[in-house]
Amino acid sequence: MLSYQHIFHAGNHADILKHYVLMFVLQSLNKKEKPYTFFDTHSGSGLYDLLDNRSLKTGEAEKGILSVMSLSIPQEAKLYFDYVSKYVENKKYPGSPVIELDNLRTQDTLILSELHPQEFQNLKENINNLKNKNSCSVQVHNRSGWEMINALTPPKTKRGAVLIDPSYETISDYEDAARTIVSVNKKWNNGIIMLWYPLLNHRSNEIDTMIETIINGCKKNNPNIEIENLQLLVNEKDSHKEVSLEEYRNSAEDKKNPPRLYGSGMLVINAPWMLKEQGEVFINAFSKQLSCRDQ
Repeated sequence: MLSYQHIFHAGNHADILKHYVLMFVLQSLNKKEKPYTFFDTHSGSGLYDLLDNRSLKTGEAEKGILSVMSLSIPQEAKLYFDYVSKYVENKKYPGSPVIELDNLRTQDTLILSELHPQEFQNLKENINNLKNKNSCSVQVHNRSGWEMINALTPPKTKRGAVLIDPSYETISDYEDAARTIVSVNKKWNNGIIMLWYPLLNHRSNEIDTMIETIINGCKKNNPNIEIENLQLLVNEKDSHKEVSLEEYRNSAEDKKNPPRLYGSGMLVINAPWMLKEQGEVFINAFSKQLSCRDQ
């Protein structure tokens, strides 16, 4: 399915968690001068206009990144917020490809993949507009992210990482994520693999099976592998209740059925040192502000 467009959700609570972890990993890789390769399997268009009608329609950025920008920022979160604020001031939000382009160095290689035709065109334009002489080498593929990462790993430069962020529009995404990550980890055993996943009550079995398969498969490849699983909850697991259209229309505005997504997670294989400790500080600092639960 190719209906998903991230502009509706750019800058929401899920992006905040995902991009915090992404920047933590990039900072970790940048501590050494040695070059690395970074893959992004489901890139989207890379840069989003927060004044776009689609963004304004959902209001997810308003409840997400815009709601926390004025808070007191702990030291563990400053790198992410200092970076994002430069875009937010101009009513933009950077997707993962732009974050990667801005943080990789001239000696590094960025490989992006996007299958959606319009998103692919937007991605190419955004990358071309933002690239400069100090940018890393960039490849942009119009192909399946699963196919791309399986075909191009391990990279020639053994250092590196991959961000996997499918839409989860179909159940096959859960199965593809598990199978792909275990396979890639087996042949690229030192690569950092980041998987973003939604927390959805009606998909809890698929999510649990996916995570269990990945952890067991990677530990079979290497019993001592470092794996971290960070979750940001904005609601209770059972907060969403399926109701009829008539019930939904007749309910008061402030009692409308909560959204299905009650949070999200980042599963990180070969996790960098201190990701868990600093990630928990980050989550604790902002989970209350981002929460949809009654306080």
